[in-house]
Amino acid sequence: MNQGLLRIVTAAAGIPLVLGAFLLGGPYLLVLVAVIGLGGQWELLSLLRQRSWPVDPVWALAAGALVLARFAWPWWDAALLVLCVAFAIRLLRDGPEGKPLERLAANMLSVGYPVVVVSLLLPIRERADMYLGDGEAFMLTFLLFAVIWACDSAAYYTGKSLGRHKLAPGISPNKTWEGTIGGVLGAVVVGFLFQVFWLPALSTTDVLVLVAIGGGIGQMGDLLESAFKRSAGVKDSGTLLPGHGGFLDRFDAVFLAMPLYYVYLLRFSSILA
Repeated sequence: MNQGLLRIVTAAAGIPLVLGAFLLGGPYLLVLVAVIGLGGQWELLSLLRQRSWPVDPVWALAAGALVLARFAWPWWDAALLVLCVAFAIRLLRDGPEGKPLERLAANMLSVGYPVVVVSLLLPIRERADMYLGDGEAFMLTFLLFAVIWACDSAAYYTGKSLGRHKLAPGISPNKTWEGTIGGVLGAVVVGFLFQVFWLPALSTTDVLVLVAIGGGIGQMGDLLESAFKRSAGVKDSGTLLPGHGGFLDRFDAVFLAMPLYYVYLLRFSSILA
């Protein structure tokens, strides 16, 4: 099966699951976030291992799982704290020969970058349920992903047909400024479609800021993940999503854009703040 067909088959199977989790929220959304976050964490640990960083997958994945578990059972905070203390004791036991600084940095990075940032989707959905109701909460939860997917598609086709000027040839040789601009314009169209048809409570300022986050910062996340892969000397971050690579490949834009999406919606927007 060629790559194009694999991409279509994987997307056809995955998109309904993603939309279903966004629609149902609660434990279904937590499961989706856990799959994306822990899948991305496993891949990041593999990239770090390729660079000979000392990583401890069991410790790191346990910490990532406990970070997510606390959204369903707040008392899991205690288990997370115990795990952190136990890991610190392990670093002391191994001494300088165990590379404690590098080991702590590598494992903490793997928890923070994929897991913690994607978990911010959960309080967004919870706050949106309180302020907007289930239908609009679903659309607001899905908005960032829709903007990013629209940006990706528009950037790909614009770059393929009009691309002349390389954006970052040392990181991603196929990306162009024309594709980047086309991607942002595609994101703008989708953002305003959401405002007109599904989220009228969004102000024009909200739409422009959220589009800038999804379409602009999201593309930076794509470049960042490409830099990670080049540093590790691999083509894809993983193979769990046939035709798309891994979770870091598919959700790289989400990982970088989500913190700003969270901060803007819950602190500055006209809809949730």
